[in-house]
This record gives sequence, C-alpha cells and structure tokens, in this order.
Amino acid sequence: MRRRPLRSLLPATGLALALAAAAVACSVAPASADSSSPSTCITGCSAVFDTAGPFTFAAPPAATQLTATVVGASGAPASFAITNDHTAVGGAGGAATIDLGAAFAGHTFHGTVGAAGSGSGSGSELDSAGSVVAIAGGGGGGGYAGLLDLPGQIFATYPGGAGGSPVAPGVTAGTAGAAFGSLSANGGGGSGAGGLGGSGDAPGAPGNAPTGSAVLGGAGGSLAINGTTHIGGAGGAGYAGGGGGAVVRNVPNGDDSVDVVAPGGGGSAFLATGLTASAATAGTGAGSVTFTWSFSPAATTTATTVQPGDTITVRVSGLPANLLFTETFAGATVASATTDAAGVATVTFAVAAGQALGSFPVQTIVAGSVVASTSAVTVVAAASTAELADTGSVPSLRCCSSPSAL
Repeated sequence: MRRRPLRSLLPATGLALALAAAAVACSVAPASADSSSPSTCITGCSAVFDTAGPFTFAAPPAATQLTATVVGASGAPASFAITNDHTAVGGAGGAATIDLGAAFAGHTFHGTVGAAGSGSGSGSELDSAGSVVAIAGGGGGGGYAGLLDLPGQIFATYPGGAGGSPVAPGVTAGTAGAAFGSLSANGGGGSGAGGLGGSGDAPGAPGNAPTGSAVLGGAGGSLAINGTTHIGGAGGAGYAGGGGGAVVRNVPNGDDSVDVVAPGGGGSAFLATGLTASAATAGTGAGSVTFTWSFSPAATTTATTVQPGDTITVRVSGLPANLLFTETFAGATVASATTDAAGVATVTFAVAAGQALGSFPVQTIVAGSVVASTSAVTVVAAASTAELADTGSVPSLRCCSSPSAL
C-alpha cells in the first residue's frame, strides 16, 4: 500500500487444447516483429513483438535453443484525476520464458500481445497448430482509499493483483487485489475459474471463466459520491479473468472509517503439458512476446586426402534458410552458395593447381565469421611419371652392335 499524507479455463489438457475463442477480436492483419535480428544471425537471435494485438512468427526450420518469453500487460493505475498520485500502479503482468527446444523449429506461431488497458491488463497468448501453448495473465486495475465525501482526501493507493506466470504446466492463478489485506472488496485472482468479484456497496463483476483461450477480467464496481464516479479496479485478462474490485464505504481503519475503491485481481496463466519454463521479468506496461533462438551449423566432407585438381564436396547444414555463405580452404575462398528452405546446401570445388601441401579444414563463412568447419583434408603432391607404381611391363633394351663385336 502506498500511503501519502492527509491532504486537501476449465483445467487445460496441454497442446491438444483447441482454441475455442480468440483472445482479442481484431480485424487487422497479424503484425510482424517490432524488432528482430538480421538474417545472418547464427547465435543469440531474437524477434520481439511488443505492440498490442495479434502477431505471427515462423520459427526457422534449423533453429535450436528456441524459447519464447511471454509477458502479460500490467493493469491500469488508480485514477490520477482522483488520486493525483503519480506513483500509483496497476498489477504486474505475469511473465515466463518457455523452453520450446528444437521440437518447435519450423512451426508457425500465432498469438496476441496484451494491452495495458484503461481498467485491466490483457493477457498475452501464444498458440501453435491451433492449440494454446501459453497464456501470461494480465494485472488487475489499481485502487485507492480515502474520505470520498471530501475533495482531495485520498490517503493511499493500491496496485491490482498480479497476473499469473506460466512457469509450470497447467494453470497458475493470478493474485487478488490487496487493499486492506484480505478485504472482501478486493477482486479475486483468476485460477481454473474466474476470479470472484469484490463485495461492497458497488460490487465488482467476477472474471470470465476459461474457454481455452485468453478471456477478460470482470469490471470494477461503480459508485457516484458527491458528483464523482469511483470505479473499482478491473480484473486482469488471462486463462481465467480476475475479478473486479468493489467500492465499499466506511471500512474500519483504527479510530476512523474510510472508503475503499478496491483493486481488481490478476488473470490466471496457462502452460501446455510437456513444456518447461522459468520466471521472467514481470510486465509493467504493454505485454510482449519475445522469441530467441540459435543455429548449430555443421560442415562435412568425405574427402580425406586429395591432390591438386581433385574435387572436394562439402555438405553444409543447420544454417538459416535462403542464406548466402562462402567456403574457404587454406585461407582462400573456393565457393559460395545459398541454403535451401531447410538451411542445407552442398558445394563442390576443385583443389587449385598451386595449392600448398598440408592439412586444412574447409570452413563455412557467414557475414565474415567462421560458423562451421569440416575435418582436415590433406593435400599431397601429384605423383610424377618416375613415381608411378610398377605396372609389370618389361622395359625395352637398347643395344648398339659394331663389327668388332661380331
């Protein structure tokens, strides 16, 4: 609680869970990444979606170490027009980094980035192949307390409940609002069911029940006092919505009583069965979905010992699709090629006539860096006529005769 001086889804079944409803009804086309690594990126690559609304992402077919960090949006702060409190905040959005691994390489993901709404935070959702992979719950809207019959008599503000973070398979509940501790006016956190609406003079609405996709939280209660309308914090969106906060008057507070406009609860989270995840930095604004991945390039050849003029064939795999690369041998560029849609290519080159003798790997170069090498290939001198192996033929004899020898 921030105090200031007195002043004037039904339980989920994992990746088999079918989408039953869209998280946000939106007519605009799915967005491309707001920022992404260049096409030549090999390690530590990323694509960030942080504009609220739908998105689509195609994971590279040869990607390894693929993760997705899903962050729900925070709830709205208590009304500044009423509280005049710049430090007031909404509940934090849930967040987790999900280890997708190579099994999801080549998959196309769809989803929605949550918006920090005027009442509650929207959950962020990640889907693949028509099933929900993860939902990060949105935070509940903030609340406040004071003497609402009097202008400017706001004593404290309260953040909404935090959205659930999808750190374990199944459902993770959001937290309830926390005005005056466990006051019944606080909106309840979503769980496997919608969060309870707060009770009071103007009750909050319960959060929506799970449908298999992200759903909205409940609206906060609304009560007009001396011409000013006070609205409880809305529940955060998520797998199940958080409950809206109520407006309740004359709450005991020591020797006095105060009026409370209670915060909303956070929406719950969901993670599909079979996946693992770890906690990430909670959402403090709009939500986001960030993908990270790396590649594990490999270069192989069956050549072991060659002579100048011989050809060497190299198979390169594990690169980004449609990527131009070069091959070097003993420090010289010997070939270039472009990978196919699977990140694979085969190149062949001839060993130069003047190639120095010795053992050298064939190296794959992307954007000036070596990303893969074959085992060493040994270059030996071409055999001369005198060094040819014996073929079994009899050499001709030359004999010069003279009369004196007869």
